[in-house]
Amino acid sequence: MTQPSDDAGAPADASTEAIPTVGAVTGPARVASTIRDLVAKAKPGDVAIIDVLDLREADADALAGTGAAAVINAQATASGRQPAAGARRLLDAGVAVIDGAGPAVLAVRDGTPLTVEGDRILRGAAVIARGTALTIERVVAADTAALDHLKVQVAVFGSHAIERLEREGQLFFEGNGLPSLGVDVSGRIVVVVADSPTALADLRALRLFITDRRPVIVAEGGGVDACLAEHLRPAVIVGGIDRAPEAALAQARVVVPVLEDGATARLEAIGVGYEQTEVSLAGVDLAILAAHHGGAEAIVVAGRRQGAVDVLSADPDAGIGAFLTALVTRRTTTDASLIAATYRHRHSLVFVWTVLILAAGTFALALWSVDDVRAWVTDAIDTVTTWFGGAS
Repeated sequence: MTQPSDDAGAPADASTEAIPTVGAVTGPARVASTIRDLVAKAKPGDVAIIDVLDLREADADALAGTGAAAVINAQATASGRQPAAGARRLLDAGVAVIDGAGPAVLAVRDGTPLTVEGDRILRGAAVIARGTALTIERVVAADTAALDHLKVQVAVFGSHAIERLEREGQLFFEGNGLPSLGVDVSGRIVVVVADSPTALADLRALRLFITDRRPVIVAEGGGVDACLAEHLRPAVIVGGIDRAPEAALAQARVVVPVLEDGATARLEAIGVGYEQTEVSLAGVDLAILAAHHGGAEAIVVAGRRQGAVDVLSADPDAGIGAFLTALVTRRTTTDASLIAATYRHRHSLVFVWTVLILAAGTFALALWSVDDVRAWVTDAIDTVTTWFGGAS
């Protein structure tokens, strides 16, 4: 790509649209191949570089949670194809966003000091790229433009969903053809951990719930590290095998979607048994559907923040699979954030203190019934009374 000049990327008619002013932000560049990996390494004050068309809201929340000072996107964070929820969340969090900076920024090395100033990206005094400094006004304009596009997306999505139901209705509604989890989940709570930047935060928020209820842990391969960080061992790993640590694979039941190229070769090389399935679902949806048809009392999903727009904009097969799975399992499945916000220990603090007080009282009465103890207490009271002049 040709090195951008200082005038590159300027609006076609500069007289009709002024470039928004973004205060200069300087920090080390943070670069990674995925949002998940980027979130894991980013620190407060960093300048995060991404290559994502229409940033998802959940990914934006994860980026904002790192404390990054700015986000530079090689593509359009708010393209107008769909509501710009991700861009809005970054701006609301006070993160400067430079949109459409082009592929030049992807060549920046991790840790390189960068400055974001207005619509310019500088390395030292040199302008290496230009983009569009996002503002709330531009996000609102993108949301408005997205309405017509959404109508088309919904129509196409609905048509494809009906076609898939005709082909695989028995799979979704009856569970025919689903792999076995290899664990009895009937009447039990299951926590499904998605491969997501927010999985670890969700598991931390669920710590009390997990301690109390002892659920079965089922994880996508990319969610295993979050489980291990919370000292949880997944009983089942479904999909994402390339991201799962070998030690965890060796200790879990492993289910491999047929579309995961190379997964079986890795498992055979390390001597891990597995079940392969022909079901075309993302690992997290496969786990949810299998737990539901396995009779789980409740399924709590950690690390998935998926709204309607995210489903519509996903890969068609994955999006429709997620939609149909959510439709079928709606009575048993809930989000980890809801449980974390509402769950309380089965024994309230009032109950615990009442029990402790009653236990202490019972113990005191038992001691008082012993003659030697009663005499010792009486002598102690007399001694203290004498010290304070209470006795003649």
